[in-house]
Amino acid sequence: LLFLCFLSRAAVVAASGTQPNPPTWPASVKVFSPSDDPAYIEAKVRGAFASNGGDTPSDHGQFSSSRFAFLFRPGTYHVDVPVGYYTQVLGLGASPQDVVFDARRGVYSEEGDQTDMGGALSTFWRGAENFRNTASMLWAVSQAAPLRRIVVDKDLELAQYVSGLGMGYSSGGFVANVQVGGKLLAGSQQQFCTRNAGLVGGVQGGVWNMVFVGSSGAPSSHCGQGEGRAGIVTLDATPVIAEKPFITIDAAGRYFLQVPDTQHDRVGADFGLGASIDFSSVYVAHPEDTAEAINEQLAAGLHVVLTPGIYNLDSPLYVQHDNQVLLGLGLATLVSAQGRKHRWRAHRRRAVAGRAFQGGGASPVGRWLASGRCAESRFLA
Repeated sequence: LLFLCFLSRAAVVAASGTQPNPPTWPASVKVFSPSDDPAYIEAKVRGAFASNGGDTPSDHGQFSSSRFAFLFRPGTYHVDVPVGYYTQVLGLGASPQDVVFDARRGVYSEEGDQTDMGGALSTFWRGAENFRNTASMLWAVSQAAPLRRIVVDKDLELAQYVSGLGMGYSSGGFVANVQVGGKLLAGSQQQFCTRNAGLVGGVQGGVWNMVFVGSSGAPSSHCGQGEGRAGIVTLDATPVIAEKPFITIDAAGRYFLQVPDTQHDRVGADFGLGASIDFSSVYVAHPEDTAEAINEQLAAGLHVVLTPGIYNLDSPLYVQHDNQVLLGLGLATLVSAQGRKHRWRAHRRRAVAGRAFQGGGASPVGRWLASGRCAESRFLA
């Protein structure tokens, strides 16, 4: 079960600058520069895709134990980047316009089953954020595969047509804080949620339940499937939203954790930075870290970034401070040992984002333990 969740916050927690910046990234995190040979970048990306992606066999890598995060420094990249299971592509710029993919396809996700109409029904567990794609962008996925903070110059395609077979099924997905210069082509998507998008060319396709929140260019609400249209629910504005935290890098190679501001009644994309946290106040956790070790850093007031991998935890993680951030990269997966629950002691205004949860037995995977003013805590997909 995958949650990509966010809790609204205001200012960020003060924490001692005790950590190295730049941090020591594990092998599961690759940081690329525009000066890197495109062949080198594509070789690294395709190495990950060979274990966690592709359609031979169908949905290859669906239960892989490997996790990957590809981070791109500001600049232009003439590379194609296929995104497989448990893989995340992240631009490190202050704006999506700072990291540009100008190859024929750029960043994309193909459906995982091209043998029949199964299509993208099991194309889960991946993500891409904070860059610009100059070509039309294919993102044929179903649940737990979000796009965020992205500019697509042309069309954004949410389903894939395969020559000789047709357009495979696809069922559910989520995009947020995106600007699309062409059309949003929903195709065979049975249900989909689009939040705070700028859809210059409007929307085409979709089957049953399409939801648009705070998105310019969205179609009007339409009850039930018919007249060549999907059932559509459209809300003109997003009542309250705080975008997911993200990572940037400066010209000196120092990393920062950006925590966007809470906004009300918002329409369209917004690429503001919000509060900026130096990585000297961020503990970069590795999969071999114990729950005790991570909790020690959280208790000290540090923010925590979980690098890609599988974390076997024998006790809960406690996000103890107001305005504290716990951010996962590359679908970092938290496994509850011996059927125990994942727990967080919830204080006001803190963010938890970008991780997968896996239960170790019949017990529930997670429990949110609230303290303080619960009305200020929000859990958003």
